Amino acid sequence: MLRRLLLPALLASTALGVAEEAAPPTPQQRVAEKLPGFSEEAHAKAVAEAKAGADAKAAAAQDPEVVVLPDMTVQEKAIQRMTEESLYRKGAYDKELVKRELSEFDRSFLNRYTVPFLGVSPEVRAREAYLARKNAERQDRFSRLNRMTAVLDPAEAREFREVLRDAQLDNSNTTKDVARSRSARGGSGGRNSQ
Repeated sequence: MLRRLLLPALLASTALGVAEEAAPPTPQQRVAEKLPGFSEEAHAKAVAEAKAGADAKAAAAQDPEVVVLPDMTVQEKAIQRMTEESLYRKGAYDKELVKRELSEFDRSFLNRYTVPFLGVSPEVRAREAYLARKNAERQDRFSRLNRMTAVLDPAEAREFREVLRDAQLDNSNTTKDVARSRSARGGSGGRNSQ
């Protein structure tokens, strides 16, 4: 009998609690949530800036040769770097890589023709060689940086070595996949790809 009395009371109390929580906030509450909280430091800084601006205007009013400029913030835009790949038309960079990365003997005699679905095109092999060479250069640069770090902080150098090793393990398959995907499209394109 007690259960039968408690069950409706429990359901009614949870329904009221849900109704109270589900009530949408008023527009004033939504605006108040978005506004920053009051800060004594920020208020003091704003008052000091206003006072400095008023002092500057007063000085300009006394001396007509003084010009007071409004405060402004200049934000520098990041310069977009031009890569070597963006200078070539679509597919032309792969041809350039074939000339640069593969030997004349390889291009002319060994792998002159590629059987589709069975062989790997010279563009793909050249891109893989290029990415492998770039990766080796980066690894060499990072290992030199690691040796310099080891002089200052051996523990930091050990952590840096572990991160490099993990990155090298993760990067071993991705460079080949990237080379295949880019070469299959005929190069990555760029600004001048038409």
